[in-house]
Amino acid sequence: MNTFLKKMGYAEQDRVLITHIDDMGFCHAANAASLMCLRSGAASCGSVIVNSPWFLEAAKICKENPQFDIGVHLTLTCEYPTFRWPALSSRDPASGLIDAEGYMWHTREDAVRNVKEDAAEAEMREQIDRALAAGIDVTHIDTHMGAVVHPKFLRIYLNLAREYCIPAFLPNITLNRLEALRETEMANGYLEVLEGVDLDSVPTLDEIIIDTLVDLDDKKSFYRELIDGIKPGLTHLLFHPAKDGDELKAIADTFASRNADYEAFSDPDLKAYIEAAGIKHIGYRQLRAYL
Repeated sequence: MNTFLKKMGYAEQDRVLITHIDDMGFCHAANAASLMCLRSGAASCGSVIVNSPWFLEAAKICKENPQFDIGVHLTLTCEYPTFRWPALSSRDPASGLIDAEGYMWHTREDAVRNVKEDAAEAEMREQIDRALAAGIDVTHIDTHMGAVVHPKFLRIYLNLAREYCIPAFLPNITLNRLEALRETEMANGYLEVLEGVDLDSVPTLDEIIIDTLVDLDDKKSFYRELIDGIKPGLTHLLFHPAKDGDELKAIADTFASRNADYEAFSDPDLKAYIEAAGIKHIGYRQLRAYL
């Protein structure tokens, strides 16, 4: 059994689910959608990109709704070709944080290749500190595009979680899981870092459902089927809601999927569906309380 769930009082057969908004703050459409999904209760929590253009609006939403469970979506990359964001801690190219255009790298591979470890730590710390300074009760940290959980940066990421006394998005990583995530080449690096993690004191995720940016205009049935398949233990299901419109279409070619996420999770019926299935629906604030 997940030892952290046991500490929280859950039974071995309990199905415990986190429904998590990714990419809050990256545009107005994402903020508007995130607000409605959190209000509906179908989203239990989310995380914000602090160095994104619409962060201040996201911070305002969080301050006006202190019950919302919001973390920092730690970011070393920006995937969009014409919609970019910079590093916060340095504009020095020698840090490796930015590309030739002065913005964060387009891919995780480029970030891992170029960003120096000390610069990555400074940037992650700056993003957390700015969220706190903006009045957000930071409940956790997680990763944008998987960059900060690469073995090169994983130890830094976990040390920051310990320093700030917040949980980190951390799958219970095994060789089989790494193979499923197509990360076999980095298995030794991951497992070496995780050997030093005390699983009794650090919450880990038994299952992660991350491949949800699928090409569907209506995802209500899609998510209900995923929820039906939740197994005992702690599962993190992430999604990317944003309201359809010219802004979103101009930024992301995934606009239809993001709008479908918004429509699915802004519907209170989805929260009712989770509860009717007997699933324990929690956020990272509950995990933080047991650190």
